[in-house]
Amino acid sequence: MADDGPRRAAALVERYLRAVAAQDWPTVERCLAPTVVRRGPFGDDVEGRQGYLELLHRTMPALPGYRMDLDRVTEAGEAAEGAETGVTRVFAELRETVLVGGAPLETEECLVFEVGGTIEVVSVYIRRTS
Repeated sequence: MADDGPRRAAALVERYLRAVAAQDWPTVERCLAPTVVRRGPFGDDVEGRQGYLELLHRTMPALPGYRMDLDRVTEAGEAAEGAETGVTRVFAELRETVLVGGAPLETEECLVFEVGGTIEVVSVYIRRTS
């Protein structure tokens, strides 16, 4: 990782999240590994870049008044045991807002990324407020 400069994985995750929020699909695609795995908060897992992009293409435009506020991105070092060598774990704390019945609904989330040269795993965790 030292050859790639400090916070390389965190910078990639930030670029990816900003691209998702802007629905900049070419940038999103470049950030994802072909074999990316997305672990959804409701067991709605997706394997492969194409399937994940299809999910994002369907979901994001359908969210009225969508906004993402990125609070913190933390690069934590080597990923968990069992991950490939050179894979870095990155945590992103964020808030997503959509309009529900004309009123904003904010959801706090933590996304956990495993990053090699590109994003290999995205795990989504949502804080329930009720």
